[in-house]
Amino acid sequence: MKNSFFPRAESFLVVWATNYQEKIAVHATALGLTPAEVTAEVAFCQAIIDSINAVTNQKNLYLSAKETRDNTISLQGGELRLGIARHKMAAGYTEAIGQDLGIIGVADEFDASTYKPEIIAELFGGNVRIRFKKLGVEGINIYSRQKGTATFTFLSRATKSPFEYHPVLRESNQPEHWEYRAFGVISDVEIGIASDIVEIVFGE
Repeated sequence: MKNSFFPRAESFLVVWATNYQEKIAVHATALGLTPAEVTAEVAFCQAIIDSINAVTNQKNLYLSAKETRDNTISLQGGELRLGIARHKMAAGYTEAIGQDLGIIGVADEFDASTYKPEIIAELFGGNVRIRFKKLGVEGINIYSRQKGTATFTFLSRATKSPFEYHPVLRESNQPEHWEYRAFGVISDVEIGIASDIVEIVFGE
């Protein structure tokens, strides 16, 4: 039907469905709806709202759990590293003990020609967040392109992880599918090979 509207963006869909279910009964007579039909449409709206909220709650739980994980690794891992350093100074410490505990590192020679960044893209607080580890470089150059297009465009240089930015949608409430990749940077020069492409649907 001409000018028919049903929102696509999940954040707006919850607001829209809430409004619809609250007001459909007011217009039931004018629209020729029976009480059963009104009840059914209210239930449809509630099902949509509940399904979206369930996903949102799970996302929040995931982000909270991940933050707890990162903090635990940082804090408790830091304490372990201090303890390991003390163990290596103990009178009875031997290389065999270190090997058995897995606390003797293997030095890897950095090869700029084969360096490949590892990046992760995620939605966080209404922004796109890109995580990475330097692993021997000074930063990364991040490139983006809309899914289905051929050319990547330079987005930004990031020297600290995570890198965050807020894309501007071309059409309001119309989610866009974006792809990202990165190159390592040393002394303002890109080195190595491109990272794997990661994807984000922004605007849902």
